[in-house]
Formats: sequence, structure tokens, C-alpha cells
Amino acid sequence: MSPFLPAVSALRAAGEPTRLRLLALLARAELTVGELCEIVGQSQPRVSRHLKVLSDAGLSDRFREQHWVYYRAPSSGPARETVQQLLSLVNPEDDVLRRDRTRLEQVIAERVRRVTVDLSATEAGGASQLIDGIVLRELEPEPIGALLDVGTGAGHLLGLLAAQATRAVGVDISSDALRLARAKVHGAGLSHCELQRGDMYELPFSAPVFDTVTADRVLAQAQRPVAALTEIARTLKPGGRLVVIEDFDALSAAGTNPIAMLRQWLERAGFATTRVHPVDTESMHVLIALARRVGRTNIAA
Repeated sequence: MSPFLPAVSALRAAGEPTRLRLLALLARAELTVGELCEIVGQSQPRVSRHLKVLSDAGLSDRFREQHWVYYRAPSSGPARETVQQLLSLVNPEDDVLRRDRTRLEQVIAERVRRVTVDLSATEAGGASQLIDGIVLRELEPEPIGALLDVGTGAGHLLGLLAAQATRAVGVDISSDALRLARAKVHGAGLSHCELQRGDMYELPFSAPVFDTVTADRVLAQAQRPVAALTEIARTLKPGGRLVVIEDFDALSAAGTNPIAMLRQWLERAGFATTRVHPVDTESMHVLIALARRVGRTNIAA
């Protein structure tokens, strides 16, 4: 195979006005075919054909999330660099591209309006400036690197940390939550964020690829918290950091010392706990635990 073939294929795929418009949109957000049709004002068959050309050239990724199929520009690696190089040749102030961005903002706003799932508890807890400050301060001494947010919910922690991450992925079992998180993080301009539907007991990653993992209030209600932490440890590189935020009262319902119990869970899953912060506010009592992956996991139950 000619060494020039990938470059020629990419240039051919992007060398058409509509496909270049689609590429610019997919570099900003994860979008469905219907949403792309609404933005560019073209029929679904035509947009689908353009997307196939982009996908075949490796310039876009396609993934399914229950009833929806999303497209996005590659989030990492040489393909992402190729997309960035191609888009650098385009004037971002072009009238057509500006209109597309305006329509994109409208589509994202409509997503938020349509989400009916009640995420008020997640929002209220995640939005605490006190908690945010502690998380940022604890993570500050080292680069965040590749970030995974388990049980991302409305995407609060993802939005808080993604700008400092080389890669940022949010995973949640709820498609409704992911639709809201996707709207929020992409609406904030965090185009490198990925949102994936997944189970915390079986995360969709085959190797330790993350430097930092966050988990905000997912363990107290879990049937197998150590198994969830063990699975998180599997995705972390050796020495990688974990931030766990948990509801103190929910943990204490088990009738044991919540701090001791959380430390025990972490140890059994292969983590060394650095410290645990009890945080009390007028509306909540939480624990923020910092830990590192130190070796093989011991128990997955």
C-alpha cells in the first residue's frame, strides 16, 4: 500500500463543502444524523452518505447508545490530528460555518429542554463550590492526563476537569443522563469530551488507559461496591489517581464507620488511600477520598 494513500483518502473525503461542514460540526460535538440534517439543511440519505465517506476515511467515529446513533470526530491519535489540520485550513468566520455553529447551539439547547429525567440531586451535590475546590486542589499537583468520570450523571465533574485533561470520558448507565451531559459539556466548548453508555461493573475499556478517575456518589447505593472499584482499578494506569465522592449518611446507613468502610473498600480493590476529607455543608455531608492504584486487585465482589 502506498504511504500516501491515507493522506489522499482523507483529502478526498474532506474535499467537499458539505463534508467539510459536517467535519467542523463533529469536531465540536457528538451528533446524530437527524441533528446534523437539521443543522446543515439537507436530507437524511444525503447526510448519511457524506458521513459514510468520512467514516471510511477514518475522519469520524460512529457509536450506538440505545436508540440513538452518534457521530463524532476522532477524540485522540493521528486521526484527530488530521482533522485538526484539515480544519485549520478553513476560515472559521466563513458565513456558512458561522450559521452552522449558531444552529448547533440551538440543537444543543433543545437537547437540554427535551431531557425529562430528574437529575436535580446530582446537580445540587455536584455544583457545590466547596467540593469542587477540594477536588481541584487535590488534583492540582500533577497533570490530570486521560480522565474517566464513572457515573457521570449530568457531567458536572467532567465539565469541571476536562479542560485540564488530554482526554476526557464520561460513562453512565442512563442514556437520559448522557444526553444532558453531552449537551452541557459540548455546549461549554469541551469538544474533546466523550460520553459513553456503560456499566460501572464492566467498563468499556480493554486496558489501563486512564491517569485519573472520578466517581461521584455511585458506591453507597451499589450492590457490589468493591467490584465497581476493582473495575475502576483495571482501567487505571499503575500509580493512577482516583477521586471518590460519597454521601456520608448513605454510607452510615450500613451501621459501620463510613470512613473506615470506604478505606476498606479501596484497599480490597487495589488502592492505597491518600486521605479522606469529611465535608459538611448546610445541605449535605460527604466524604471525598483520594487514592492511588498500587497493584493487582484482591477481591472483586
